Amino acid sequence: MQQNYLYPQVFMVDGGPNLNPYVPPPAWAPPTLKKKRKLDWRTAGVILLLNLVLLALAGLALGTVYLLDLRKEIQEMKQENGGKVPVAEKIIGAQNITKPPKDLRAAAHVTGYSVPAGTNPLMWDDRRGHAFTRRVQYKDRGLVINETGIFFVYSKIYFRSHQCEVDKNLEHIVFKRTDRYHKDVILMESKKTNYCLGNGKEWATNSYQAGIIRLSKGESIYVNVSDSKLVNFDESKTFFGLYKL
Repeated sequence: MQQNYLYPQVFMVDGGPNLNPYVPPPAWAPPTLKKKRKLDWRTAGVILLLNLVLLALAGLALGTVYLLDLRKEIQEMKQENGGKVPVAEKIIGAQNITKPPKDLRAAAHVTGYSVPAGTNPLMWDDRRGHAFTRRVQYKDRGLVINETGIFFVYSKIYFRSHQCEVDKNLEHIVFKRTDRYHKDVILMESKKTNYCLGNGKEWATNSYQAGIIRLSKGESIYVNVSDSKLVNFDESKTFFGLYKL
């Protein structure tokens, strides 16, 4: 007796694969990969040119901003100066030539000043020629210290005459006055003898003194000589000064 065998019923759900073992799976081929296109030299040149153009535009924009800022700064300088000082001097820093730095040390150099004979302490010129004072005051023939510190003090006297007095000494004294003592304090002193050959002979000699001395604020220093008539007051021959170390 002939028997009929039924194939099992197979259903496809949601587009799933065919589960029928008697139906071969559909043939498929892997997708073909697209080949990358190589950039030719023309494309590379165009990209490079675009980058250069962008860089140039960026530089132009920065330059414009800088010029605008500079123009604003110049206008502010003009308003501050009121048109009296050239703006160019502020831009290049030339104002430093006329305005000394604040950290300059105290110093003074005063030169000989001719006065009537027999006057002590010696009088000095603090303005003309090589003379100057900086953070030190010249007052009442002396240099007044404005700040306490260690100072290098120096003094030079040029003695000369047309007559020789053999028995007369030449004295040159640097001294200070201070509120801490009731009398003058000698800082440096020199005496000269036998400085000439004899009567009727013209003679000249120098006396130079220098030292490192601690001076306090408010103290003042002076110079005395034995006979001011014998002093040549030329500024290159007789002078007195100090500077802070």
